[in-house]
Amino acid sequence: MPTRYIVHGTDQVTGQTSRKVIEAETAADAEAIAARIGLAVTGSEIDADGLAGGVGAGVGAATSGVRAGPRSAASVPVPGPVIDQSAELEEWRGTPSLWNNFWWYVSCILVITIPVAIFYHLKIKFTKYILTNQRLRIETGIISRDIEEIELYRIQDTAVEQNMLDRSLGIGIITIVSSDERSPSLTLPKIARPRELREKIRVLSEARRRWRKVTEIELQQ
Repeated sequence: MPTRYIVHGTDQVTGQTSRKVIEAETAADAEAIAARIGLAVTGSEIDADGLAGGVGAGVGAATSGVRAGPRSAASVPVPGPVIDQSAELEEWRGTPSLWNNFWWYVSCILVITIPVAIFYHLKIKFTKYILTNQRLRIETGIISRDIEEIELYRIQDTAVEQNMLDRSLGIGIITIVSSDERSPSLTLPKIARPRELREKIRVLSEARRRWRKVTEIELQQ
């Protein structure tokens, strides 16, 4: 039995954001139908209102009522996960490693007072890195909060630095180079599992550039 899907995208004629309600066997079928009728598809979802209220419920009556024809069982593709790039989703959250404060802790034991060590400990704990499918956000500050963001489509290159001790501890420094005027170069110090995080940033930034249709042009000197 066909399922009602809401397919999101941009009308290729008017350039306006649009959505179509389409009956099809799978989400992939619904998106293919929407593409054939002139929609640049960005994602799709099951029309839960339509399931509860029938064919006339929700936006179906006002937008579209396209229905897919029957297909043989052998020709129906297995649908993959449907990702709506227009919705911001958190992909990762972390803080710098406390190994950043190693020499402060040693100095505290030898020379400096305990309150100074507490301050640097809290400084690390109150630093948050939040990676979504659209941007990387850095939150810092113990009492006041500073927030800095880099759009993923602006990221041009990433690198990981690890010395021998870092590799044994599973931490490292991630350097991000971007076209952001405010933060052309950003360093995430002593991050746990840095290689995995760098790869996640690379994959998400490439996906974001494709979604925004951003093309990087290299100028010859």
